[in-house]
This record gives sequence, structure tokens and C-alpha cells, in this order.
Amino acid sequence: MFVRMPKRDVYSWTSVINGCGRNGCFREAISLFTEMLVDEDVICGFLRPNEATFVSVLSSCANLDDKFALYNGKQIHGYMVRSQKELSTFTGTALIAFYGKMGCLSYAFNVFNTMAVKRVCTLNAMICSLASNGRESQALDMFEMMKTLALSPNEVTFVGVLSACARKKLVDLGLEFFQSMSRDFAIMPRMEHYGCIVDLLGRAGLLKEAYEFVASMPFEADASVLGALLGACRVHGDVDLGNEVGRRLLEVQPDHCGRYVLLSSIYAGAEIWDHAAALRKAMAHAGIQKVPAFSIAD
Repeated sequence: MFVRMPKRDVYSWTSVINGCGRNGCFREAISLFTEMLVDEDVICGFLRPNEATFVSVLSSCANLDDKFALYNGKQIHGYMVRSQKELSTFTGTALIAFYGKMGCLSYAFNVFNTMAVKRVCTLNAMICSLASNGRESQALDMFEMMKTLALSPNEVTFVGVLSACARKKLVDLGLEFFQSMSRDFAIMPRMEHYGCIVDLLGRAGLLKEAYEFVASMPFEADASVLGALLGACRVHGDVDLGNEVGRRLLEVQPDHCGRYVLLSSIYAGAEIWDHAAALRKAMAHAGIQKVPAFSIAD
């Protein structure tokens, strides 16, 4: 239908770009945006991408996370600078999230510092970008900045803050942030927040505490939470707990090859070869194949 349209306005372009991105067709979304820029109406100035267009295509660039995406994201940023007097909250936040995903924190900071208005979503993008790129202390500093700007944190804020605490193994601080969500901000923790605490306790080697925390959750732990605990069991060599968590995880995700492989590696690390072999047989019987890994030498 889009191809047959004699005239395409900004809404039709944006809809199809956004649709491609939402369905995982990220390269197609970027290519469509490039095609939009050479449309006759755009060249003549009758038609221009709007905020939603930029946010949609930058989201696709961030999801690709490769050189192609980085190049195109920078080109899109350049086009935005040339065509807009200043970045809006939404376009600026999308750029920060994009550069953060690419690990280009200097670019993310440049965008952040040029934004006249900084809202909660803007600070969230910086916090998450810093936390995922080894700048945990700066992520926590950004949370403090949020307070000075009189901005109230939301659920996304605490995912970033708790992730920063987990990566830096700040157990007491992370638990305090978790408690403050409901106590100070009336935010009820969701599965992602519980997963962050399990990751935090697991990284710190507090496996018993992590297991008890999962058991105390007000709802059933999902695969991401159990997977974080199982990963911690592998790192710290806790076979007994790993066996219990792994079996429970296989009940939740019986067709996920990664869960079998992770539990098998725990058995192999403890030289419990019969258990590892039994898992491989179970995988074969269920028709589950291990996804092959590739190295730079392949």
C-alpha cells in the first residue's frame, strides 16, 4: 500500500519506518528514512521528518548496534542539527539513548549538555547509558542531579540506578534504593527491579540471600530473574543451588537451549559429567540444538 501511494506525507513515512522498527526490520527502517530524505517533496522543503520520525529511526539504529547503524545514526544527528534550531526533549533523549547503546558516551554527553530542557526521560537515558558502559559512579551522580533539578524518578530511573549498583557490587546502596522506591516515591517494584537486585546479590556472591530474595517476591519470578541467579551460581560454582534453580528454569523455558548449556556448564565445572551428559541427551531428545558460537578466527 505504501509503495502505491501517489503522495506520501510525513505521517505515512513515519508510520512505515516505525512499523519496520517495531517488527525487527531495523535496516529496512533506516533505508526507508534515507529514501525519505531524497523524496522530491523533502528536497523541495514541502515535507520534513518530524520528531516521531527521528525517534523511530534512531531507535532502529540503536537496536542494530553495529558500524552501519553508528554511521547512519551520526548522519541522522547531523541532519537534525542542520534542520532544527535546537533538539527537543524527545529527539535529544533518543540521541542520548542511541549513543549510549553504541558506547559513544562523549557524544551522549555533548547532546545532553546542549539540551536547554532536561526532563526525567533525558536523565534516564544518561543514567542507563552510563550504567551500561562502566560508568556506574557517574550514573549515580546523574541520579543526584535529578534531585537538584526537582525531577521525580520513575520506574525506568530505578532500573538504571539498580543496574549501576549491581555492576559496582554496591549491595547496601542498591538495597536502599530498592526500598526507597515504594517508601519515598510510591513506585511498586516490577520484575525488572527484582531482577536487578538478584543480579546485584549474585555478583556480590551472596547466593543464599539472592535465593531468599527470589522466594520472597510477591509474584512468581520469570526466566530473566531465574537466569540471573543461575548465572551467578555458575560464576561462584554453587552446584547445589544451581541445580535447583536450573531445573526450575527449565520448567519455565523448556525449549531455551541457553538454559541447558548454562546448567550443563555448572555440572562440567564441578566435573559432574553424568549430569552434564544427561542434560545433553535431554536436549537431543527434545530436539533442541545448541546455537553455534563464532570467533574472530572463523
